[in-house]
Amino acid sequence: MGIERNAKGKPIYPSSEMFVAEDTSFLAGDSPVTLDINATVGHNGNRGYITIDGAGDIAVTISHDGSAYETSFNLKTTETFDLTGLEIDSIRLTHSGTNSAYRVNCW
Repeated sequence: MGIERNAKGKPIYPSSEMFVAEDTSFLAGDSPVTLDINATVGHNGNRGYITIDGAGDIAVTISHDGSAYETSFNLKTTETFDLTGLEIDSIRLTHSGTNSAYRVNCW
């Protein structure tokens, strides 16, 4: 049995190797937080989502190699960003000034 691969040829990992992070009270003092998917599950993720559950926006920045980060983008309350097809080593979440909450699942 071979490893399932996405359209770009990258391996698709089983959900048993899932990275899960949640903060139901993301405060300014917690920010920024860096979620290191690769260090936790042993490989970059290429599926999953980020959901904002709190009142404040959260700036999201993604790294493919753990050191260089792309331009950040904002997720607003109740928004979900689909991570499918991305190559994700780490995700940095930055508080926007209003307390919030988030959930991240990546595999």
